[in-house]
Order: sequence, then structure tokens, then C-alpha cells
Amino acid sequence: MITRVCKALACGLGAAVLALLPFSSHAQAVYGSIYGTVTDNTGAVVPNATVTVTDESKGTSITVQTNESGTYTAEHLIPDKYDVQVNASGFQTFQATGIQVFADTSPRVDAQLTVGGASQTVTVSADSIPVLKTDRADVSTVFSTQTVSDLPLANRNFTSLQLLLPGAQALSWSHAADENPQGSQQIQIDGQAFGGVAYELDGTDNQDPILGIIVINPPLDAVTEAKIATQNFDAEFGKAVSAVMTAQTKSGSNSFHGSAFYYRQSNANLARDPFSQSTRNPVTNRFIPPGLYNQFGGSIGGPILRDKLFFFGDYQGLRQKLGSSAIMTVPSAHLIATCLGQSAPNAGTVQGCDFSEYAQVLAGGGALIYDQTGTAYPNNVIPANQLSQPALNLFKLLQPYQPNRGSIGSLSSLQANYAGSGNGLFNNDQWDQRVDWTATDKIHVFERFSRFTDTLSGSTLFGEAGGAGFGLNGFGGTSTGANDSLAAGADIAIKTTLLTDFRLGYFRYNIITGKYDQGEAFAQNLGIPGVNFGDRFTSGASGFNITDVASTAGNFNQNPSNPQSQGAQYGSGLNITRCNCPTTQKEDQFQGVNNWTMLRGNHSLK
Repeated sequence: MITRVCKALACGLGAAVLALLPFSSHAQAVYGSIYGTVTDNTGAVVPNATVTVTDESKGTSITVQTNESGTYTAEHLIPDKYDVQVNASGFQTFQATGIQVFADTSPRVDAQLTVGGASQTVTVSADSIPVLKTDRADVSTVFSTQTVSDLPLANRNFTSLQLLLPGAQALSWSHAADENPQGSQQIQIDGQAFGGVAYELDGTDNQDPILGIIVINPPLDAVTEAKIATQNFDAEFGKAVSAVMTAQTKSGSNSFHGSAFYYRQSNANLARDPFSQSTRNPVTNRFIPPGLYNQFGGSIGGPILRDKLFFFGDYQGLRQKLGSSAIMTVPSAHLIATCLGQSAPNAGTVQGCDFSEYAQVLAGGGALIYDQTGTAYPNNVIPANQLSQPALNLFKLLQPYQPNRGSIGSLSSLQANYAGSGNGLFNNDQWDQRVDWTATDKIHVFERFSRFTDTLSGSTLFGEAGGAGFGLNGFGGTSTGANDSLAAGADIAIKTTLLTDFRLGYFRYNIITGKYDQGEAFAQNLGIPGVNFGDRFTSGASGFNITDVASTAGNFNQNPSNPQSQGAQYGSGLNITRCNCPTTQKEDQFQGVNNWTMLRGNHSLK
């Protein structure tokens, strides 16, 4: 599948004029800016003052002049800390240091000059710069590099930052793990659907258009900042409904810097679930299934050519062995034995499926089983000559899984009567690389590539007969994925009053998923024709949803939001093994963005 997206109102040289606004910057998602007014100590404006804005870590700088109204703007600044120096004839030099610039934000730095020699300098720190936002009306939250790296986010999941917003709520429902191995959170903001959040990475789309999830979930070590706007965001984010979550990757600097981390968690420290882990697993002889979570990685950045060319790279890996348990329903040992014509306690000479245990609990020993004409079967026994051979074959697969919980003679021994545990694997690797080049003081170029690969698997509760999965989020099956993202662009100051920038973006969302018994003719082996045709997409187990005991007619799931919690469900399916499979899904999206900014007096046209 190929989709091509051109960002609304931002594509092509003929883009409409979006705003005629007071002289300020509008940062176009990937850049920030600094603006302000230069005055003397009487409050009179100072035209033609020279303003130099210098990146503290890279040493790169741009120079602009104040206009006849004493105002200036420095556009297209990569997110970082900057120093602002103002020089004018007959005045002391003014310098403001440590000005933090974020993407899509514009700190205002006003300079009041004092009469004196240029050799004298008046220095103002960033703490004294007003933080009141007057250049835009959006309602947003900005997370700095330190905030992103220091917050204790579960599993270092970048999209969890949304939960820090007012009006954000995590859904109890989520995509199947094989569809979303990158771990995009399903979060509603201000009551809007989670798919209404637009994800941007380095100014390019980072959202799967079908599932509404993030494609590359960046490692925290790779993010220099994140901004989430929930209201009144700029028109170029036209596709967003509930929020816009923009992130910028780190770039190198004139000094080498890096990081490293390692996290480990183990099931050995978990408390035992008294419901699903009340007995030891006969294979592992343990109450709690073994599980281990190892996450590790690091980053490095620095100069290739001082003041000109910089690089940054990072890696994050995960090696996870999952151990989990589940509760589902199986037929009673007496029922299976009689159906299969085997000897069973109290079975006597029964010839057929004996539902007397169920009748005793549900009907007080009265009639429970009826034929198609509405006639009750004598003694609640379905004769052997009326039994379905495929159903009997399924019972043979289920026979090893006899009820292991509940009180004999009560409903608990017939419904949600089997607890078991198992394991799954989830391994992934992701990395990013970025290069920034300051070609001249008027041209800056950047390129960034990201890749995420994963392998996911999970065993099933009933082995060949399927049932609940023990992989990530209840997954039962196998899956591999490989997502890519590329962003490249340049910003050019054609002259002091005319600037342009362009970006090219590409991403690929790519997964291949198979059932737990992929390639097997499960239905055909049971005796069900017309399901398995010998190809990949029709192989494997079907899904069996059987009305549970004590359920109302047609109610196949006791708890629709978590159908694995109880119920007689076997085989494979999205509501059984949490596997939307088999699936081969490959999406390629290409993007092109071009913005022009013209400065006219105290106004800017974009």
C-alpha cells in the first residue's frame, strides 16, 4: 500500500498566506526562533542595530539587523540554547545568554541599550527573560531534554508523555501487540479519539494513517524536546483533531557527548496471583511463570568538522521473556470422557455426551439439553450417533487440560475452570542517526534516519487447541516487523527579509504476522472442510467461540472488553490469541513540505 501526503496549506511555492501577524516567528514544527525589540534607556527604538544569535553548543551563528521600528527576528533555529548579542554605534554591547529555543516556539528577547563604548558589555541571563508567550495562541506543553530523560516513564515509552496533559486518559483497550510492537499508547485527549493525535518527528509525519499509531517511537536518549499542542495549533497541522505531538531528535555539538543505560526486571520479585497462579505449573514446578525484561542502549554525538558538520547516533535494545497466566473454560473431565466413549467416574454405560453435571448445577437436575425440535434428551445425554466428529476431534485436543480450579458440584467448576501459564518472547532493536551541516551562515542542512525491528512470539494456553496467548499483551503466534523513517531538509535565508525551508519525509510500516500453528491444516485435520486451502492466508487454526455455561443466549463473551478473561474459546483469533493474523501489511508514505516566510516591516507573511 502506498500513500502520498502533502501537508495541508504547507506544500508548494504557491501556498496561501496563512497569517499577517505582528512581527514574530512561527517555527514550522522543526525550527524555533528568537525575536524582540531594541531600545535605548529612554525607550526610543534603535534601528540598524546588529543582532548576532549564536548556538552555544555548535558555535554557529546568524546575524540580523533591527528594522526602522527597532524590531528583529532570527528564524529557523535548531532547538538548542543560544546567546543573543546586540551591537549599535554609541552603545554598550548587550548580551543575553542561555536562551532555550524549542521547535515551534519563539522566546522574546528585548534589549535595552546603555550609552557607552562597545567594549563594555551588559550581560543578561535567561532567567530574567520574560516567559509570557505573546507570539502565538496555541495551548501547549513543552518537555525539555532534561524533562524527557529524567521522567520515570514506564518502559521508557515516549508516547506516555501525553498522560501528563490535563484531559488525557489512557484507554483500557489497545491494539494487538503484533500490530503495535513499537508500543504506541492509546490515549484520549480532551475526549477525542486516540487516532486524532498527530505525531511529527523532525517536522515530518510519523503516524500510520490506518491504525492511528506512531510509526517510530523514538528512544528517550534520541529526543532533544517534545511539544504537545492541544488547542489552536498552527494551520500546517490541519490533519490533527485532538493534539499535535512533535518531537525533535538530538544533533551533535562541538564537544563529544553521550549516554548509556541498562534496566532489568524479573518476575522473581512479583507477588503470586491467587486466582490464576494458585497451583504449580507441572512443567516448571513454579507458581509464577518465569519472566525477564532487559532494556539497554546508549547514544553519542559530536563534531565531524568544528562549527560546521555534526553527527549524532543512538541505539536501544530490548530482550524480554514474558511469563503470564490466564483463566479460561474447558469441558469437564466427565463430559469429555463420555463424549469420546471412554470410561469415566460415574459414567456407567452412557453412550454419548453426558451433560448431567451441567444439568445438576444449572437446572437442578432437570432437562438442560434439547434437540432441534425442542425435545429434551433423556438424562441430558446426546446420543453418540448425533455427535459431530469435528467437535469430538477438538475434545481430544482439549482432554489433557482438565479443570484445575473451582469447587466440585458448583458453577465455578464448570465456568472459568482452568488456569495455566506460559511464556512468550519480545525482542527489538532500534537506532537513529542524524547529521547537521551548516553550509554557510545562510544555509543549514540536516538528515535523519531511524529504524525499528522486532520479533514477537507467544505460546497458547491449550497448545494445539489454541486459546489465550502468553506473549506480549496476551499475544499467541509469531510476528516480525521493520519500521523505517527518513527526514531531510534545508533552510535558506535568501535575504534578510525572505526565508524558505523544505523537508522531504518517508516512512515505512511493515509487519508479517502468523498464527501459533501457521502452515498447519488445523481445520482440515479436525474434519472441517472449506477452511484450509493450502496457502498461507487460509492455514492454521480457526477461532471457536462457544457460549459459556450460565450465559444468556448468544452472549459469546462474558466480558467483551477482555474476551480472554473467561469463556470457552479455542483456536486462533483477535479475541482469542490477540493475533490479527495472518497479516502482511506494508505501507510506504512520502512527504514533501515547503514553507516561505517574508518579513514586511513589523509583520511576517508565511
